[in-house]
Amino acid sequence: MYRLQPRAVVKDMTVVFFSSLAMIIFEIFLSRFFSVILDYNYVFLIISLATLGIGVGGYLAYKWNERFIEMSTSILGTFAVSMMLVVLTMYALPYQGIVFYALCAILPFILGGLILAGTMQSSKEQVHILYFVDLVAAGLGATGAIFLMNAINPIQTIGLITFVLIFVYLVVSYRKTGRWSKFVYSFVLMGLALNMVYPFLDFIEFKAYRTSPFTVFSKRPDAKIVYTHWDAFSRTDVYDTKDELLYMTIDGSAMSPISKYSKELKEVDYLLTTTGALSFQHGPKKSALIIGAGGGQEVLTAQMSGFEEIDAVDINKGSFDAVHALAGLSGDIFHQNGVKEIISDGRSYIKKTTKKYDLIYLSLVKKQSENGLGLALTENFIYTHEALKDYMNRLNSDGRLAFLLHDDTELNKMMYAAKKYYQGQGMDEKSIKNYIAVVGTYQHLGHVLVGMKGPIINRPLLILQKQPMDKEMAQLLMDSTLHIQQIPIHIPHINDQYGTLQALFNTQHVNVNSNRDDRPFFYNKTNQFPMGLVVAIMIPILVAMFLLRRRVLSSGQAVYFSGIAIGFMLIEVTFIQKLSLPLGHPTRSFVTVLGVLLVAGGIGSYCSKQGKTIYGRYSPLVIIGFLALLANTLVGLFDHSLEIPETHRMFIIVVLLFPLGFFMGMPFPHGLAHLQHEQVAMSWGINGVMTVVGSLLAAALSLTFGFTVTLWIGASIYILLFIFQPTVKSV
Repeated sequence: MYRLQPRAVVKDMTVVFFSSLAMIIFEIFLSRFFSVILDYNYVFLIISLATLGIGVGGYLAYKWNERFIEMSTSILGTFAVSMMLVVLTMYALPYQGIVFYALCAILPFILGGLILAGTMQSSKEQVHILYFVDLVAAGLGATGAIFLMNAINPIQTIGLITFVLIFVYLVVSYRKTGRWSKFVYSFVLMGLALNMVYPFLDFIEFKAYRTSPFTVFSKRPDAKIVYTHWDAFSRTDVYDTKDELLYMTIDGSAMSPISKYSKELKEVDYLLTTTGALSFQHGPKKSALIIGAGGGQEVLTAQMSGFEEIDAVDINKGSFDAVHALAGLSGDIFHQNGVKEIISDGRSYIKKTTKKYDLIYLSLVKKQSENGLGLALTENFIYTHEALKDYMNRLNSDGRLAFLLHDDTELNKMMYAAKKYYQGQGMDEKSIKNYIAVVGTYQHLGHVLVGMKGPIINRPLLILQKQPMDKEMAQLLMDSTLHIQQIPIHIPHINDQYGTLQALFNTQHVNVNSNRDDRPFFYNKTNQFPMGLVVAIMIPILVAMFLLRRRVLSSGQAVYFSGIAIGFMLIEVTFIQKLSLPLGHPTRSFVTVLGVLLVAGGIGSYCSKQGKTIYGRYSPLVIIGFLALLANTLVGLFDHSLEIPETHRMFIIVVLLFPLGFFMGMPFPHGLAHLQHEQVAMSWGINGVMTVVGSLLAAALSLTFGFTVTLWIGASIYILLFIFQPTVKSV
């Protein structure tokens, strides 16, 4: 028997708390670090696969069952140091490739998984308490990581958490630690403390960033960084290449130019030759809303075109901060008279504002990535059918909505959404074409682009009118288009090519339904299940099969722990994506959903022994299924309730999710309590591996079928486990 003294229980709780806290912070850090040096395709996959280390750690805890108790304290110290060493290595070395970063990232997860699984196996009688501590720590860590990375920066955050973990290691193992080890770790502690005051990395070049092929200026060593800021949301850099522009990059790739400007508009009149400038030149010019303000060039265009009030919206605070910090070069355009900067997601702002505009303009709000899986997986509520309707409702009676897009496939999707909107207003096909104008880009700031070549329309400008365009307005647009050497694709009355465009779109295999609020994946241009995710899902499944080859767990037990892991992630990931709209920001959604579900789940774990059975079935399983569906239904009401203050919305969502999280924390410790001692670590490992499957599967299902279907599948898994639980032997 493994009877523990109260002091030993407190020690185990301390180790589990800080190990879990460190792992979730490290995972969130990796998402920020890799976003800077890798394409999002690889960020998503590497982090998902790296967390397989948790499952591998569980397997090692099973293999080293008896030896773990002797090794546990030294593993904690190694885990602490491994995080900082991994970060320093990836930071200081030139770009090394995907495999190298995956191998680096997985090491701390293996050690962390080994600590958590081994501790729970050696303290099986207290597993409901330890799992409570584990989940609460993860919930606090998710919230704390965002706060710390905003307060200091991502690298310093890892330095701080390493300092805390080493300190905990020395406290809990002081009597067992040798003199030499104490000296080494104390020296490391002093170094980390000094690092918080005088960051060492200020003196070390971020070579992985400057040499990564995924960053815009990797092949321009002459480009000088004149501003940089790195927080939980993005890394914002501004480069000076000694020409008339500065170049602001977000996470090294999404680029937005900043015009060098000393408050004389004649200095930047070249902006009036761009395709996007056509949206500002004709029609009423009192108020304009620019979504995706970036470096502020559209603000200058609006000023030169005569707009009196200009509201500039950008979700990235760093964009505004960069322009302010470089006021001597940028003219501090966002602080000029008549200009108002708004830090918000464009869709959230348009839902809560009561102001109406003569023009709403969105310009290349997201970078294009050649149908990259990562970009396709990015939920984007600003281009959905429902968003278009919201924009049109915020226009004055003779206002216009304009999108500058990347290519004809995006044009296809937005014109389809526009057609659905106009049809909803009672218009027929023949009338709709008079509300729409399309201009292609031939040249941009003197650089000739592809223009229209076969089925390709480069950087199309789509203008949607609140009222039909008359012949006079159409002629003005036609003349302006030809004057600046752009391509008139469809201009009502003058160059009517609406039918030709529709014929072109009919030849494309574009998923025109993948930009709705329930499936807001605008850059997903296919109707196919993402094969990249299928391959990624197979990797953890193969790992799970390897772990189960010795049949330490029965098939029923394997199904049970796999099912609750997949179901948990399907529900959690989908709510994080779905709630980014009502909560106004993806980061706010991440912190709220993860924090509430994990903390509530920890409390549920503590109470798991109180869970009732119904005809031999564990009742929390079926309760989880129905609460998930109820929460999804009630969350849907927020589409009509964004006028509620954000703090109230957040409170309501916390109230909705807390009962769900409470019951979701019960099944895992309940299952562990019915296992043999030597099965605990293996079940932890299987659960950890299948958590990765769940997160990847959530992404694939949401992309293909939408949020509602994904949540139904997650809820159904819990309900099926409840129904068939009698076949799950020993649980």
